[in-house]
Amino acid sequence: MKNLLVDDEFYDKIRNYAVLIPIIEINGKDHILFEVRSQNIPQPGEVSFPGGRVEMGETFEEAAVRETMEELLLDYDDIEYQGYSSMILNTSYMHVKAFYGRIHKKIEEIKYNEEVEKVFAIDIDYLKENRPKSYHTPYRWDFPEDFPFDKIPNGREYNFRTGFNDVYFYDTDPVIWGLTAKLLKNFIESLD
Repeated sequence: MKNLLVDDEFYDKIRNYAVLIPIIEINGKDHILFEVRSQNIPQPGEVSFPGGRVEMGETFEEAAVRETMEELLLDYDDIEYQGYSSMILNTSYMHVKAFYGRIHKKIEEIKYNEEVEKVFAIDIDYLKENRPKSYHTPYRWDFPEDFPFDKIPNGREYNFRTGFNDVYFYDTDPVIWGLTAKLLKNFIESLD
């Protein structure tokens, strides 16, 4: 049955990703564990959660745990999956589902693969008390040269609506921003 709201071509463009928000205990307090991406992968030096593309025949949850095991060199028993956090579908057809779980290792015992430069953790209480700063940014229309303005009433003068995106920044060192900050914000707010 054909979807009446979204055509099949849209579904072919969607790229599914899953991340895990890892909770780790340090000195008796819960922290969120983050990765800094290595220089040999896209967005080098940025802060992220472990995660990646969902493979054929795999659920989002399975992908989140598998990617965490691969990136942080953990065994399956080192991760206690705890639940679903949030979902984002952005304008680049990127569908990301975030989950959370507890890591049963000391932070100093965690090693990582070549995709990760380093790991660090931030106290959950600190994140609750220090909300991110938000920047409300407009999307810009950038039409291709062959866009059929002649098929639209008023052509180039049509009143196209501008969309907006909220971009979040946590004032941490290193800075947590963008998609990671948005997923983190959603998770922290769910704890209130």
